[in-house]
Amino acid sequence: MGNNDIVKILFLAASPKETKRLQLDLENRSIKEFIQRSTYRENFKIESEWAVRDSDLLYLMNMHHPQIVHFSGHGTSTGELILEGQDRSLRPVAGESLQSLMRIFKNDARLVVLNACNSSIQAEMIAQEVDFVIGMEDLIGDGAAINFISAFYQALAFGNSIQNSFEQGIAQLQIKNIPAAHIPQLFVRPGLDANQADWRYLIAPTTPSSQQKTQRSSATGSSTSNTTKEPVSIVISYAPEDEKFRASLEKHFTTMRRNGDITIWHANSTAAGDDIIEKVHYLNSADIVLLLVSKDFLSSDSIYENEIRPAIDRREKGLSRVIPIIVSETADWDKDKLFGNLFALPRQKKPVSAWKDEDSAMVSIVQDVRNVINDIRERHA
Repeated sequence: MGNNDIVKILFLAASPKETKRLQLDLENRSIKEFIQRSTYRENFKIESEWAVRDSDLLYLMNMHHPQIVHFSGHGTSTGELILEGQDRSLRPVAGESLQSLMRIFKNDARLVVLNACNSSIQAEMIAQEVDFVIGMEDLIGDGAAINFISAFYQALAFGNSIQNSFEQGIAQLQIKNIPAAHIPQLFVRPGLDANQADWRYLIAPTTPSSQQKTQRSSATGSSTSNTTKEPVSIVISYAPEDEKFRASLEKHFTTMRRNGDITIWHANSTAAGDDIIEKVHYLNSADIVLLLVSKDFLSSDSIYENEIRPAIDRREKGLSRVIPIIVSETADWDKDKLFGNLFALPRQKKPVSAWKDEDSAMVSIVQDVRNVINDIRERHA
């Protein structure tokens, strides 16, 4: 058996000293044991790297050139993966950075597994570059993560398709009566079908070029849409003090995101200065910019100059829509010379904080934004 018959799995593990200790060694061992019980066990090889630092990623990808990249560790509530910095300190890595990394190595890596809490946001972004990506929609415990992914790899090593293997992983959670079957998510790059790809595909991909599908699978099944419409890109600009509101609002866009109607990025995703290029790219390519207006937002000179002003400039050129969303009572925001005269949500400019039910306010906002999205999609078509 030559190297051309081997699927190489790069197992990346990180658990900085400031985080809860995870059973990463048990996960690694369980994956190996489940693969060893399968028909094509000789066709899989696991390369394990421990205490992975952010500075290691390029080196490890260049050294191993894996077909499967598997990350096991922690994820933040806002969607970053946590790697290690110097002295095993925390180093959150934004999805945009991982997307850029995988774009470079997309001719090697065909499957990415993010076995970490709240990683579905990154997974969906990476699926724009990599054929198949698995991420987690919510918090997931060690037992659930290990049971799901071990069953997935076992099914894959038995020769099943990626779609079927994913569903077997979900079934394992249900058999074990672990209430987490809704958490794993499978994202598929537009134009591909997870039912038509098995471990051999990961080595030598063959896909009909005429196939135009966008497929997204979850614990409840899969859906396919025959459309070539590009998703509408949304950027949320907000103050760090309004992070809780931003996260809650973004959840109300989940169905549109899953259906491929939109992509969402928030302007505070880039935590490090060396990611500023990614930040500028998203702000300069957004179809819609949502401004979460509050006293903290309005008082930030940095947000005003680096996010609001560029957004308004693009709006004036007809390149994007800018929609203020009034989070809380903010004096004189509507007198601002850049965006004070724009149509704002919720309607009647009633701040969300003044509503008896915050979710009702957000549903109203999303419905109005959906109208804008539909208009943009029609124009794109």
